[in-house]
Amino acid sequence: MRQISLIGGGQAGLLLGFALLEKGYDVSLYTDRSAEQVSNSRLPSTPFLFDGSLQFERELGLNFWEAAAPWGEGMHVDFRNPDGSIAFTVQGHLGELRGQTIDQRLKFSRWLEEFPRRGGKLQVRPVTVANLEEIAADSDLTLVAAGKGVISGFFERDDERSEHRMPPRHVSAIALTGPKLLGARPWRRIPFRPLRFNFVAGVGEFFSLPFHTQATGEARSFLFEAIPGGPMDRFLEAESGADMLRIAREVIAAFAPDDLHHLDGAQLTDANAWLKGSFVPTVRKPVGHLPSGRLLMALGDTAVLNDPIAGQGANNATRMARHLAREIVARGGAPFDAAWMQSTFEEFWNSSAQYATAFSNALLKPPGAPVAEVLAAATVHPPVADAFVRGFDNPRNFWPWIADLEEARRFIEQKRRSA
Repeated sequence: MRQISLIGGGQAGLLLGFALLEKGYDVSLYTDRSAEQVSNSRLPSTPFLFDGSLQFERELGLNFWEAAAPWGEGMHVDFRNPDGSIAFTVQGHLGELRGQTIDQRLKFSRWLEEFPRRGGKLQVRPVTVANLEEIAADSDLTLVAAGKGVISGFFERDDERSEHRMPPRHVSAIALTGPKLLGARPWRRIPFRPLRFNFVAGVGEFFSLPFHTQATGEARSFLFEAIPGGPMDRFLEAESGADMLRIAREVIAAFAPDDLHHLDGAQLTDANAWLKGSFVPTVRKPVGHLPSGRLLMALGDTAVLNDPIAGQGANNATRMARHLAREIVARGGAPFDAAWMQSTFEEFWNSSAQYATAFSNALLKPPGAPVAEVLAAATVHPPVADAFVRGFDNPRNFWPWIADLEEARRFIEQKRRSA
């Protein structure tokens, strides 16, 4: 039985671990926090998983909250001027590609409890370089899914694929409950439970998603993406959840005043339901070398770390876990050498990750001509709007039209004709 070791107890590491256990591998997972510590931690992120990602969790029997959690049924996007007025709106249905946001504190703590029940070896302890040497020496393959952690430094930045040198946004989030945030139709002008997006020219973006948390059940998350130094960049001064909620009210009052009443009576789902920070989106080379020469392979955010603006982080991690599970099984008894690691990552990059990365980077900039034309058409043609929002489930579907004006026009005409 081949020994696989995974460093990191997040979306990518846990999903790959469960997938390999199902195939009969001897899997050890190393994490620096117990299930209880994860459950009681600060909000780590607020990722919405589209149906393509949820399907992998269903296949592995890990969709413990699917019946209870609220569904995000479509997107309502207001593109706003810096004064908060609405320039234009795009509203589209996700249809069968609808998704959910599960509080990762709830999800990962439950999965960490489940992992040893299915035969996995769970090691709760920090991993040092010396530990990595021991782990790699005893394993056929060691994968690092440590997100933004220090261990990611074993993997060289891929300059050709990494567009950013500085954080493009300062990121903040809160999870809220309140009388005007819950239910199937919290926004009266939106005929479904929405992923509520606001893009404010020259200022930043903020998003509200249906959310399921351990503290209150149904809730809504709010993610703020402030252009550094701009008028929305106020959250870094916050020192508590109360500060975060106060600043959130100020930001929404300034840049989406018509939405402010939704925060009447709102409060954090729990004292830890907030986060703030920034990071540099980075693509890393997949093969890492320990001082001994032993090899590591990057997984999830360690390999491809994107800004959350396009909601691709956990979805990309899920796609990569599925890809790696398939390729590890296909490898049989052959060695997991550097050439295999590189070629396996290249297949994933070429088929999936490059599109998620390019789409995420595109949303951080003013729309180019192809996107502008599609968005303009989406404001008046619902089939175009539906096709646009459904692309988030698999960003590859945005190509070729996203980068070619003539292709964009063909895309618009095709969707209009198929209505």
